[in-house]
Amino acid sequence: MAQKRNSRAGRRRGGILGVLAFAALLALAYFAEPLGLSELLDGILGGGRSVSAIAELPEEGLAVSYIDVGQGDATLIVCNGEAMLIDAGVPEAGQTVVDYLDASGVDSLVYAVVTHAHEDHCGGMDEVVEAVDIGTLFAPYTEFDASGAFTYFEDAAAERGLYITVPTVGSVYTLGGAQVSFIGPLSDWGDDLNDSSLIVRVDYADSAFLFPGDASDGALLDCAALGGYDLDCDVLKLGHHGSSTSTDGEVLDLTTPILAVASCGLDNSYGHPHDEVVELLRGRGIELLRTDLDGTVTVWTDGAEISVYDAA
Repeated sequence: MAQKRNSRAGRRRGGILGVLAFAALLALAYFAEPLGLSELLDGILGGGRSVSAIAELPEEGLAVSYIDVGQGDATLIVCNGEAMLIDAGVPEAGQTVVDYLDASGVDSLVYAVVTHAHEDHCGGMDEVVEAVDIGTLFAPYTEFDASGAFTYFEDAAAERGLYITVPTVGSVYTLGGAQVSFIGPLSDWGDDLNDSSLIVRVDYADSAFLFPGDASDGALLDCAALGGYDLDCDVLKLGHHGSSTSTDGEVLDLTTPILAVASCGLDNSYGHPHDEVVELLRGRGIELLRTDLDGTVTVWTDGAEISVYDAA
């Protein structure tokens, strides 16, 4: 069971060159419109949303980047030089994810995971499949005709000779020095596509990260009650972008994180993360970071202490 940290080990900073480059891009963004440089800036940043990759991923330890893709999910996990991606946002965010991988020096993925067939999770994965080499591609089913985004992803994978692996619940894989476990879904998800989400746990020494996709609180609790899986973690990616349907007091009792991350879009129409979830976290002293306000969030651990990169 991962031991809980009372505080982070402090903020970890990139090199001075990365800081200067980031400052230069901010200045360019500020003056782009009056100087008529908007098209140039879009070219530098890959168009659309800016890429806020950290200057350099560490060679040691485990780094988890919750990529800002607006109202969607995309998470890059790197351990000892090996990389894994969980989801890739909406179709329009695919290039943002590819740009982030490139900026982080990631040109291949040992694993890519599509948690479920909603387009805010699988929509950008076709661009990722076309852009980088992937070892194993995971999804909860091999086809899903009702989702156009999932079909595009399937087709792109097939063109690259990649076929979907449906992981067995309880199966464990290695990523560098980390352990990747698929601990859900446990029960029949019926008509609720969110509850078909692959639930992923990543352990590195005494540190643990939990990724529940869009699974509801009941589906997540089934992992513990029916499967006997440990949900205790240091960092919890809030299920369903911080929806109250995914995070309640019982979930927090079992997960006991010191840090929670909400992947959501600014002023999104769903109200994510929901106020009641924010209050629950505040009442328990759990720090909340959110991509709509904080941008891409990168957390690093040496297996004992948890640090958050400071992009400033």
